[in-house]
Amino acid sequence: MQYALFLYELLTRANRKNKFCKLDVHTYICVVKLEQAIKSTKFKNEVHKAGLNILYTAWWLKTAMSKDLKEFGLTHEQYNVLRILKGKYPEQMCVRDVACRMIEKSSNVPRIIDRLELKKLVKRSTSAIDKRETVITLTQSGITILEATTVILNKLMDETVAICNEDATVLNQLLEKVRATEK
Repeated sequence: MQYALFLYELLTRANRKNKFCKLDVHTYICVVKLEQAIKSTKFKNEVHKAGLNILYTAWWLKTAMSKDLKEFGLTHEQYNVLRILKGKYPEQMCVRDVACRMIEKSSNVPRIIDRLELKKLVKRSTSAIDKRETVITLTQSGITILEATTVILNKLMDETVAICNEDATVLNQLLEKVRATEK
């Protein structure tokens, strides 16, 4: 429970720092306390509230990122696939390996790859090692759009996630503790 309280304190402190930022829809949501955002003050306990705060904050950040990605004709999941492929570039990756590295595990990776292929951002081919396996690689267009979107999203993260490195380290440790039971 003390970790949940500390996590809540970190998020609250970060929100206070943003109070005087330029107000747009995303910044406004950041300044609002969880109780105001979801219009509820009744929580089972602070741990339960922290869990909801994590979910709400994840939604808030994903919404901000999705807005910027939309300008490039990409979804959050498509961007994630491009980043995964970039991590192995120039090597090819099979669909299964891409799927296991996704942030959102329920993503339909073959369908995402279909859409990226239509946009000519990835190239699909048959594996030379196992003819039953499909492999994917980035195209030059995929690399170009990934570089452009990464610049925009890095700027967004720098402006939006307004906590110092020390607080970020503690927050990362707390979030990993929350996921300690992940299977």
